[in-house]
Amino acid sequence: MHKTLKGRKGKILGMIVVFLACLFVLSGGFAFAEKYPFSGETITLAVHGEPKSAAIYMIQKDFEKKYGVKLNVVEIAPEALYEKEMIELAAGGSAYDVVQFNAFSIADYAPHLTPLKPLAEKWGLDFHLNDILPAFRKLYLNWKDVWYGVCSDGDVHIFYYRKDIFNNPVYKQMFYAKYGYELAPPRTWDEYLDVAEFFNGWDWDNDGQKEYGCAEYLKRGRMYWWFLDRFADYGGNYFDEKMNPLINTKPGIKALKNMIEAIKYEPPGALNYSYMEIRTAYVKGDVAMCKQWTCVGRAAEDPNESKILNKTGYTVVPGAYIGGRLNHKSILAAGYTMAIPKYSKHKDAAVHFLHYFTDVKTGLPIVVKNTTVDPYRVSQFKAIDAFRKEYPNWKDVDKYLNDILVALKTPWPDLCIPGAAEYMDVLDYELCQAVAGQKPPQKALDDAAAKWVEITNRLGKEKQLAEWKAQLKAMKDLGAL
Repeated sequence: MHKTLKGRKGKILGMIVVFLACLFVLSGGFAFAEKYPFSGETITLAVHGEPKSAAIYMIQKDFEKKYGVKLNVVEIAPEALYEKEMIELAAGGSAYDVVQFNAFSIADYAPHLTPLKPLAEKWGLDFHLNDILPAFRKLYLNWKDVWYGVCSDGDVHIFYYRKDIFNNPVYKQMFYAKYGYELAPPRTWDEYLDVAEFFNGWDWDNDGQKEYGCAEYLKRGRMYWWFLDRFADYGGNYFDEKMNPLINTKPGIKALKNMIEAIKYEPPGALNYSYMEIRTAYVKGDVAMCKQWTCVGRAAEDPNESKILNKTGYTVVPGAYIGGRLNHKSILAAGYTMAIPKYSKHKDAAVHFLHYFTDVKTGLPIVVKNTTVDPYRVSQFKAIDAFRKEYPNWKDVDKYLNDILVALKTPWPDLCIPGAAEYMDVLDYELCQAVAGQKPPQKALDDAAAKWVEITNRLGKEKQLAEWKAQLKAMKDLGAL
């Protein structure tokens, strides 16, 4: 009888242990509840849709397991991000706990965002801000000296070219005979046209198909980034120190005419080319060169996507001579910032997501493995072994990373004042009119400048001028001017 009683006690104790274990799992874990009072919450993220949203799915399970917080990911097309997010924010509310946006819109978002410093200090979260490259940190994460966002994608343009084709001795002789100088990656936008013309319309890779000289983003929406670095190279700027538009001055006309001339040497249908069409044309071997975001360098070495493995050379984008000096500007095109709306009811959980997603350790695999998210931390550019492990057959990965850093030494930032998205949309529309042959370059840029004046006056010229002067100072501090 004693043994029977003892056995029953053992069974009861065992059942209690199982019950408590189940309760522990269902509750998310007592340790979570004690350490993270926000465990059990769900945070909603408004983000750039595929392919960039794949970066969040890479860390979703680990984050949810660590903090007991569920992620509700709302994917939005990049062209619609600003409008959809700002409609909610401007109404004084938001269904989102985290918003992702083009970094140049920080001024418009700032009145609706939560300062991150108090939250980081509350939880002892080190975001390692000094590890973020100055080109991104100084312009795209703060507004009026208040820290609002984290960098989630370090966008800058570099130049890609087919080094195997450029180094072909026969082609070098042919090029020299026609143009009178050595075939090489173009140093200027004028040379760019020569090289594009030379490689256009013939089978230079001997695959039995006709290839083309270059490819550019010409589709309505974000094609202005293929204009702005040309514009800056020729000596242009957005406004003068009195807030008068400068886009319709000589640098703008030169840049737009060069852009239109290049269309002759691009594949059929180029006016409908956006990011993915350029990327595909290059990695499939249809064009000799292109200017693109740094993610394309990794796509060119992905055997699941590319036909040109280990055939890519990298350098800075072409420039222009001003006063006998070669002027190079690499457009900091887009870049994506993540921030927390001040209307969020889950700020503590949200700040932990921002920290986890962009942390030195947990954020590294994202920029290594995801070929649409670009490095933005100093430590990421030093993690050459991680890139080599992911791309074991990529011979020039160290040169690729170094050339991105070189481009970031001469950056040209987006316009970052209130209304920036509207200014750029107007410019984009008029550029599209010009490249489609609907307006002469001067007329298109004059019309854009006139609309810029209207936007400035509507938003308040004195207010806009003060904001522009602040950006001018930031650009000078960064070395962009």
